[in-house]
Amino acid sequence: MKKYLYVTVVWSLIFCLSGIAAPKLHVMLDFFVNPNHVPLIVAVENGFFAQEGIEVEILVPGSPSDPVKLAAAETVDIALTPQINFLIAKSAGLPLIALGSLIDSPLGGLLSLRETGIETLSDLRGRRIGYSLAPLEPTLWRTMLAAVGVGSDEFELVNVGFNTVLSLLTHRVDAIGAFRNFELPQVALLDHEPIYFPQEDYGVPDTAEIILVANPSLPEEHPTWIRAFLNGLSRGIAFTKEYPEEAFNLFLAAHPDLDDELNHLAYDATLPLYADEANLPGQQAWEELQNYLVEHGLMEEAFLLEELYITTLLSTEEGGE
Repeated sequence: MKKYLYVTVVWSLIFCLSGIAAPKLHVMLDFFVNPNHVPLIVAVENGFFAQEGIEVEILVPGSPSDPVKLAAAETVDIALTPQINFLIAKSAGLPLIALGSLIDSPLGGLLSLRETGIETLSDLRGRRIGYSLAPLEPTLWRTMLAAVGVGSDEFELVNVGFNTVLSLLTHRVDAIGAFRNFELPQVALLDHEPIYFPQEDYGVPDTAEIILVANPSLPEEHPTWIRAFLNGLSRGIAFTKEYPEEAFNLFLAAHPDLDDELNHLAYDATLPLYADEANLPGQQAWEELQNYLVEHGLMEEAFLLEELYITTLLSTEEGGE
């Protein structure tokens, strides 16, 4: 760790004394700005990236499918994306490598309403379940229902687009795919009692909700930049966990339109889930998730672990350049 701090100080002094502009990294979010991204915003607003000798510009994608494509094409430097999406994109031939995590645990699952008579997951037998993204979500929901003995022919899958909560509240469907830190409090705020089933409790392997990926050429050619970025993000995560109220105030100062009760509740639910020191999931988690995706036809074959991620640029590792 001292080695990396020394490198950071040296690079910062070089940039300051020479007048050379700090390297600028373009970082694309996985979705619109929301409380998932608080540590990243904090790292920008508190100057952690600048202190590490880099400049970071945060970009919002036009579509959730854009970040991995643009990172692979080197149109952006770093993209945020779910671990599952990364593996599927890499299997489709996109040149990508994982660098670190922002949220290293699952957020997804199925959400229903107590008013519809749903108490247990098996109560969805004979019901309608909404999805947005095929073929991934139908695969996940079939896995979950199978875990409680409900066959794929015993419920109906309905494509509801992105109108998931509306479809649930108007009883077009009896359950939807949902994030435990957003749709769950959203439904409660609308005076409905949510019933939530986390996907990892019903046969779906653990997965990191937000990882950081890039074209492999970036860490190969500019390891110091990536190390500086990961150090800055790690500091943002540590600050957020140690000073949660101050961190959220920094986030709201940058995005005042998000200062409402739902985003406050979403932040409270997300706070324990940020990845310590931006670390990636362990080897076993990568193997289990790949095996699951291959088994269900979402990947052609598993990759060697060294093709998927690098950890030598994280502050907890002793890798060199």
